[in-house]
Amino acid sequence: MKKKTYLISFFILFTFNLFAQSKMLTGNKHLIMLNIPKNWVQEVNDQIPFLIKPAEKDVSDNTYMYVYGLDYQSSPDMDLWIEGNSTSLKNEIPKIKIGELNLKFENLKKDNFLTGRYKAVSYIYPDFKEEVLLVIESKTTIITAVLSAKDNAEFNKYLDSFKELVNSLKINAATVTYK
Repeated sequence: MKKKTYLISFFILFTFNLFAQSKMLTGNKHLIMLNIPKNWVQEVNDQIPFLIKPAEKDVSDNTYMYVYGLDYQSSPDMDLWIEGNSTSLKNEIPKIKIGELNLKFENLKKDNFLTGRYKAVSYIYPDFKEEVLLVIESKTTIITAVLSAKDNAEFNKYLDSFKELVNSLKINAATVTYK
């Protein structure tokens, strides 16, 4: 019976990932399901397990999106995480401009895993590269979703794709062990 359950689960997961550009990202304490926005494709990257770029010609290497989960032993604090990240960036790039974007997402409400707290931080670099870093707090994990673009024009062009990506997120607790 267990073997049959595993086979059915594998088939469902395989089908989920094969069709509809849906992906599942796992960490030791989290499971993130998402849909890749239309006209975006996943790229292979050694540092970031899930990185996507527009499926267009002549797109800058600075234009991409990614989603990443960082697990912690105790409950992480989103505000402290953002403060540490921003301070580090300011130390490395003193002329960076840091602000907030007012983005609302109905799918990031408080539940058994999510705390309902999230914040979109904007970064404008001295070379005009523009980013939004959405930081999502859960009971054990900080989830980040990022849109990076070479300039304000590309940023505005792809902001709706970023919203589409974030609106597709389904974030759950998980206990994943690797053997």
